[in-house]
Amino acid sequence: MTKLKTIKNIKWSVLLVPVVSAFFFVTIITAAPITITDKMDAQEIQTIAVATTDTTKDLTVPQPTVDPQVVPIPANTSTPSTTPAPANTPAKKVQPSRSTGSSSTTSKPATTKAPSQQTKASAIIATGKQYIGVKYVYGGTTPAGFDCSGFVQYVFAKHGVNLPRVSRDQFKVGTSVSFNNLQPGDLVFFSLAKNGVIDHDGIYVGNGQFINSASSKGVTIYSLGPYWKSAYVGAKRVI
Repeated sequence: MTKLKTIKNIKWSVLLVPVVSAFFFVTIITAAPITITDKMDAQEIQTIAVATTDTTKDLTVPQPTVDPQVVPIPANTSTPSTTPAPANTPAKKVQPSRSTGSSSTTSKPATTKAPSQQTKASAIIATGKQYIGVKYVYGGTTPAGFDCSGFVQYVFAKHGVNLPRVSRDQFKVGTSVSFNNLQPGDLVFFSLAKNGVIDHDGIYVGNGQFINSASSKGVTIYSLGPYWKSAYVGAKRVI
């Protein structure tokens, strides 16, 4: 029995010696590291370090083991989407826009009347034709008898267009129109005396013709032939 106690004491002594040695070593190094290390040689330092390592192995905290059957999922791994990708749809065809530039459109002549003007001109001409055959009366302004300017004034007044009484003054209103750009409803003026002074007028009806009240035949339609062209002075557009 005594022998067993002696063996146990020896065992504990053997275990405590390295621990105590390590404690004193650390204390001494902390208090005066330069003095101790100067006196100790390399072999002594290595012996103490080995003894300290062996003693502290039993105090190491065991690391947890990883189950080989469990595969960790990285934190940044996203779950694949199960939504099917949409089928490719044909691209919508874009219809080319039509150019509205002046190069692709045919502009109308500046002298072309608007639809409302054409309608009004047609109505004026139709009214004038109603009085074909009415006799010429100098200074006449009614269907009982017309002179040239009285006839023009009367017909246009029927459609809300007020004109001066005599042909010379009628030539002073409206917009000038060249002979080649005459449109139905335009006023045409003449100098029958061929001295440049306007003394006659009528209403252009198209196709190179005009209606007027002439001293020889009363209200009638004439063609702008050589005679009338020789007396022609100009034209005006008043509608």
